[in-house]
Amino acid sequence: MSEPLTPGQRAAELFRQYGIAVVFAALFVLLALTLPQFRTIANLTNVLQQNAVIGIIACAMTFAIISGGFDLSVGAGAALASVVGAKIIIEAGIPAGILGALLAGVIVGLVNGWLIAYAGVNPFVATLGTATIVRGLIYVSTNATPFFGVPMSFTALGLGRTGPLPNATWIFLGVAIILAFVLHQTRFGHYVYAIGGNIVATAEMGVPVRRVKLLVYALVGVCAAIGGIILTGQTASGQPQAALNYELVAITAVIVGGASLGGGRGTMGG
Repeated sequence: MSEPLTPGQRAAELFRQYGIAVVFAALFVLLALTLPQFRTIANLTNVLQQNAVIGIIACAMTFAIISGGFDLSVGAGAALASVVGAKIIIEAGIPAGILGALLAGVIVGLVNGWLIAYAGVNPFVATLGTATIVRGLIYVSTNATPFFGVPMSFTALGLGRTGPLPNATWIFLGVAIILAFVLHQTRFGHYVYAIGGNIVATAEMGVPVRRVKLLVYALVGVCAAIGGIILTGQTASGQPQAALNYELVAITAVIVGGASLGGGRGTMGG
C-alpha cells in the first residue's frame, strides 16, 4: 500500500487539481468589479463566441497531449477546412461544404497520425511539417485571397444565437461533453491515458497503440475542421489566413488546465 499523503502533499495535489479554477474565478471577479464594460452581457457573449473555436481545438488537443504528443497543424487544418468548405458551399451548397470541410480535416489528421504512429516521426516534426505544407498549399491555390460568396444565412452558425448562448458556444459545449465522455468513460480514452503513461507496457498488454494514435490525430483533425467551419460562419468567407497560431493557444490552454506534456495526465474539465 502507498503511504498516506502529508498535509503539504495533499495541499499541493489540491492546488494542482483546482488551482486554475480558483485563479480563473478570482480573475473573473476582479475584472467584473473593476471594469463595468467587462461584466456586460454583450461582452461576455462576445468572449464566449470568440473563444469557442479555441475551446473545440483544445478539447481534441487534450487527447493528443495525454497520449504523449501534440499537434502543431491544427491552425493550418482549420484554415484548410475554411477554404475548402467555403469553396464547396459556394458551388454545391451548405451540406456538401460542411462535409468537404470535415473530410479535409480528417485527411490532415490521418496524415499526421500515420507519420507519428506508423512512420515513427516525432510529433513536433510531423505536425510542424504538415502545417507548413498545408498552409503553403492554401496560399498557392488561393493566391492568399479569401473565397467570398458564402450565403449570409450560413453566418447563423458562427454569429447566431440560440437562447442565452451563441451557436458557436453551443457547438463547443457539445464537443466538450462528447469528448469528455469518450476520454473518461470509454476503452479508447483509457488507452489514450495508458499510452501517455507508458507506451511500452501498454503495447505489451496488447493495446493497438498505433491504431489508437492514428485515431487520436484523426480526432484532432476533425475538431480543427469544425473550428474552421465556425470561422467560415463568422466571416461568410473562406480565409487562407484563418486560425493563425491557434495551435499554440490550444496547447497552452490544455497545459494550463493541468495536462502534462510528458503524457498520461490531464482531464477535459481542466
